[in-house]
Amino acid sequence: MHPALTRTISAGLITLLLTVTAIPAWADLYSAQVAYKKGDFATAFKQFKELAEVGQPQAQLDLAVMYARGEGVDHNNVYAHAWASLAGQNGEAKGKALAEQLEPDLTPTSLRISSDIQAKYNQATLDARLMPHFLRGKEYADRDPVRPSKPFIPAYPAEAQRKGIQGEAYVEFVVAPDGHTRIPRILYALPGGLFEDAVRESVMRSVYLPARINGKPISTTVSVMYNFTVPGVKISDYQGLERRVHDTELKAEAGDAQAQMLYGMMIAGLPQLRRTYDQALPWFLKAAQAGAPYAQYQVGTGLLQGRGCQCETGKGEIWLEKAAQADQSDAQVSLAEYLLKSDSDRESVAGAVVWLERAAKQNNSAAKLLLSAVLAASPLSDVRDPPRALTLTDSIEHQYKIDPSYWEIRAAANALRGDFKAAVKTQAKAVSEAMHLGWDVVLLQQRQSLYESGQPWTGNLLAF
Repeated sequence: MHPALTRTISAGLITLLLTVTAIPAWADLYSAQVAYKKGDFATAFKQFKELAEVGQPQAQLDLAVMYARGEGVDHNNVYAHAWASLAGQNGEAKGKALAEQLEPDLTPTSLRISSDIQAKYNQATLDARLMPHFLRGKEYADRDPVRPSKPFIPAYPAEAQRKGIQGEAYVEFVVAPDGHTRIPRILYALPGGLFEDAVRESVMRSVYLPARINGKPISTTVSVMYNFTVPGVKISDYQGLERRVHDTELKAEAGDAQAQMLYGMMIAGLPQLRRTYDQALPWFLKAAQAGAPYAQYQVGTGLLQGRGCQCETGKGEIWLEKAAQADQSDAQVSLAEYLLKSDSDRESVAGAVVWLERAAKQNNSAAKLLLSAVLAASPLSDVRDPPRALTLTDSIEHQYKIDPSYWEIRAAANALRGDFKAAVKTQAKAVSEAMHLGWDVVLLQQRQSLYESGQPWTGNLLAF
């Protein structure tokens, strides 16, 4: 990166730590506790129960207390004992104490019922149904890792530099088998609206040595945290980074869900920490159990891809579904991508479109790109909607104008409308951009030939 971007990452973290509350709110442990303090026991009970069922110890304790007091639910010491016992098993000392207090008044039958409830939600059961099995010291179990080859140095955004604004962005993208990047997805940028374009350009113009399985290159997801600091920041500020990482770790260990999520981001995205994604994922899991949709998204994609953990798609779908239902748009996009990687049966495509529509309504640019690709070239004729695809791409041209896939989508849409002149011209733009980036252009040129002969093309334009 540019010296002004790598001299220190302290200032960007100051921004992140001071504005962490700008992360969208979710129905989590904190909001459940707020509802409880306000006397909204029905809401608190519902939220505590949801979190308790995925193994969150504090929620399990709070649920036990509500059962014991009959708050938001009928008084039931059997259920109180069961959830207090589970909280105790998960390290919550007050849970163990409450269970011991309740136990002498329970009959043998009641204790058996409590035991049955515990069996449904104990760690062994959750491990089998929901929890990732973490790797040790590596990103993926089945492949040689991606390595940088020719990183592209982004220019410091002029407006941010003029105003002396520093910041950072956390981005995920795919490194294709040819070593070139595809579809950068900026998961957050602080402050928003200043650094995203520079990050996208840097990602698109960077080259990597691709991941390999048995020597064969494959597509792999990568995450990077970009940090922008204005010239003149002292190298001594790096010590501030170490302090803030340490402070965040302490808060995470104390059970602060936001700190757990932030610490996971630091481990995953800051190369200075020299950590691997398998070390970030446990912190994302803790935040996910506390109800953080972004963390649930990270856990879900990790399980689907086998990133930082063993690949277990069934578990991944559960976590992604939780995040997506909470309207976490990146989770909605990932669910759609997963559905579209199947045999593209009608049901899967329809489900993918539903999720993409929801994410697009939140102005998620990756959702708009993927949705436009489906509408422009789906093999299913009743799914295709070329005019809508063109309208969607109009709204994201600024973000994707150097991305060949963007122009390929427009070319495919124009061809299906019968406007082959526009299709040929736009596909030529796609080929030109791809050659400039160093992509393998064989498939792009094949589509160009089809359009020149007056034939449309259908298929997955974003398969790498």
